[in-house]
Amino acid sequence: MTHQKWFKVFFILFLVVLFLSSGFIIMQYKSNSMAKDLEEYRSYYFVITGDKTICKIDTVTNQIISKINVEGKPEDIQISPDGKILVVVVSSSKDEDDTGFLLFYQIKDDKLLKKLEVGKHPSKISFTPDKKYALVANKESNDMSLIDFQNYTVLQSIAVGRKPKNFCISYDGRYCYVANTGEDTLSVVDMRNFKSVKKIRVGRYPTDVTIDKANGNVMVTLSREKAVALVNPNTENIEKIDLDDKPTKIYN
Repeated sequence: MTHQKWFKVFFILFLVVLFLSSGFIIMQYKSNSMAKDLEEYRSYYFVITGDKTICKIDTVTNQIISKINVEGKPEDIQISPDGKILVVVVSSSKDEDDTGFLLFYQIKDDKLLKKLEVGKHPSKISFTPDKKYALVANKESNDMSLIDFQNYTVLQSIAVGRKPKNFCISYDGRYCYVANTGEDTLSVVDMRNFKSVKKIRVGRYPTDVTIDKANGNVMVTLSREKAVALVNPNTENIEKIDLDDKPTKIYN
């Protein structure tokens, strides 16, 4: 075999080895990239346990992978619409009249990003449909805190009725309905200007509220009447459904 032929053979072998090695590198890169993506989008359960602990549970293994100890009493938890931030609503560990706060944690590593003071004895948080804001009900200061979720700041307080406990936001984001346990009313907040526009007397001790997707009526649990009130927010007409026991939560 001539030198020229040997050169061609070695050159072809060199190209084959180069091709195989580059393919291996690309496959390894893709594998590492996929693993990173899976880790980033892995989901978790978060559970309030005891007085001051949030358990983080892996949805794949169903194992507790970490615990977050908070100062004060966790009242509610929510995950941000993008799935990256855990928000914990905390009331004071000393007195219900003390100012409560929100804790913002980065889900991927449980890093505390921000502690934000809100009103007295906050009880619930929910995000607006446009994902720009969050609302927090403050039971002992008789108001709601409007949160700019992009900057973790309180934009304003919205006065509602006495002892607001739970609330829901309409699907179009136009109104927020607040159950005021201290005065048996439902506050209607206009989300275009973030002001309470009216109160509807619904019955004794409203504890929770949701919206009927079919007709837009507001459904309110009345704990001391053992009933659910079906409220037309436009006409303020109310129909009640009697129950056998005290309702505390309602879902739709």
